[in-house]
Amino acid sequence: MRTDISVVVVTVCRNSLYRAIRSVFRQDFEGTIHLLVGADVELFGNFSEIMSELLEECPPRITLTGISLGYSTSARHGGVHSSWYGGSLRTALSFLSSSELVAYLDDDDWYEPQHLRLLHEAIQGHDWAFTLSNYADPNTDEILGVDTLESLGPNKGVYKNSFGGFVRPSALLVNKVKLSHILHLWSISPYPSGDGEDRLIFKELLKHRRYGQTRVPTVNCSLDPADGLHARRMESVGRQVTEPPPKHQSIRVPS
Repeated sequence: MRTDISVVVVTVCRNSLYRAIRSVFRQDFEGTIHLLVGADVELFGNFSEIMSELLEECPPRITLTGISLGYSTSARHGGVHSSWYGGSLRTALSFLSSSELVAYLDDDDWYEPQHLRLLHEAIQGHDWAFTLSNYADPNTDEILGVDTLESLGPNKGVYKNSFGGFVRPSALLVNKVKLSHILHLWSISPYPSGDGEDRLIFKELLKHRRYGQTRVPTVNCSLDPADGLHARRMESVGRQVTEPPPKHQSIRVPS
């Protein structure tokens, strides 16, 4: 089996996984899609039951592969890999996917219908590509506004000086054959907080100037009030900063 594009999702079986997977089902991309979903731990639901339900909805052009190892590869849950958010799963699933082109989707984010089509067009002739994002309310699914603050690509946004810019995982598409040498970095955290693997990946992507971009926000990023940047994000979209209710089924350590 060889497909035109793959999507890798790592999950702890949150309710939002249904929204994430169904957003892939609704893509207007006319090619074939390999959707790989890997369970880190079953914190909030039963993985096999979720996959069985979603398999019944899966369109014919999409191959849905669910993988549950029965143990976590993340140091957070007893594994050996320092990334607290999936351990080595993103790395492993990237290589297990049946296409050269691999996109990523956090289990609490979701795509707009044109997401994969536009990214597939943008990566032609390039090593990687990215799209822009929207901020979304974590509990109501309301789109709060476009992210003009952080996930803007090379040499843009609040991380321009410190990291050379940034692209969140859910907004990325990479050619895994051309970039196979960097994919192990998904499993590594440079910080005691267990996150930051996306910074390591982006640092390496900056060395590969052959990138495309859609310039369209097609990823909806579910915000978490426990994140230290939350107030600044809300201000950037003109929203009043209040004491919000906690994000349902949050897995982030408050910063």
